[in-house]
Amino acid sequence: MTDTVTGSDAEWILKTMVAMAAADGKPDAKEISLIQQIYEKDSGRTVGAAEVEAMANDMVANPDFLASLRAAARHLDTPTKEEIVRAAYLVLLADGIIQATERKKLADIAAALEIPEIHFGAILEDLAVWLAAQHR
Repeated sequence: MTDTVTGSDAEWILKTMVAMAAADGKPDAKEISLIQQIYEKDSGRTVGAAEVEAMANDMVANPDFLASLRAAARHLDTPTKEEIVRAAYLVLLADGIIQATERKKLADIAAALEIPEIHFGAILEDLAVWLAAQHR
């Protein structure tokens, strides 16, 4: 995970984490807490739980997030795209239940970011190794 990212990059990480949390319904407390932690670590800024919930509600009401992410991808560098996928995957894992809608959303996010499938798999494998090391 990166130490700090630029303002607009951090916003895309935040938006993508919220979209991932909203993929299976309303974000739960674990997902919101994780989003707050990752966002603060990546950006140095805080985000309130109410703001995360409001963003999730907006995403449900306005389902063109992936199109916006696809447009932004042209301006994002590879490390930022990788961080977006890692952060989204961590949010997917937060509640301990991986639903088909979440898996599809994660694959859609990678596709919107124009990350080749083989690279997407490598990002997830690297993250799995990192997670395993954290639990030792």
